[in-house]
Amino acid sequence: MKAMTKQQIADSAGVTTKTLTSWCEPFLDELESMGMRPRMKVLPPHIVRFIAEKFCIDVGEQ
Repeated sequence: MKAMTKQQIADSAGVTTKTLTSWCEPFLDELESMGMRPRMKVLPPHIVRFIAEKFCIDVGEQ
C-alpha cells in the first residue's frame, strides 16, 4: 500500500472527493486517532488501507 491523495482514492471508487468525505464521516474519530487531519491532501498508507478496506475500494495495491 502506498500514500495516495483523496482524489486518487475517490477516482478508484468512482465517486467525487465530496462523496468520499461523506462516507468517511462516521469514522472520523477513528481516522483522526490514526493521524488524519482536516484538509489533509495526501493520506499515509495505513489510512489508505483503512478506507479501502471499509469501502471495498480497489486502490491497486503495490
